[in-house]
Amino acid sequence: MSEPLTSEQVAIIIRARRLLKEKGFAPDTDVKTLCRQVGVSRKTGYQWEKRLDGGFQQPPGLREDFERLKAEHERLKQAFADMRWENQGRKIAWEIHDVDALLAEKKSTMAKAPKKKR
Repeated sequence: MSEPLTSEQVAIIIRARRLLKEKGFAPDTDVKTLCRQVGVSRKTGYQWEKRLDGGFQQPPGLREDFERLKAEHERLKQAFADMRWENQGRKIAWEIHDVDALLAEKKSTMAKAPKKKR
């Protein structure tokens, strides 16, 4: 291979292999066999491919939006990890200082308080 594939090209190849497998074709099936099975000529198959390849252009700004969303996702993942770390620390401190027992004791003393008559 002369140059490395882009991520989009790799994704297309993987999708194509999955589609071939789903439709019962061997992964190394040639274009002539595919077109014959579908019921079109090889020339028509190549015309469809050319038409679709030309129409596969990404809208302007899509890559930038994707990169922005990817960066935002990473930022949110880091914020979630930080918050999770803090919450785990709070839980450990809660257990160390036996806060559950203190709250249960306070609750039991409050329940025993006599109700005032009006």
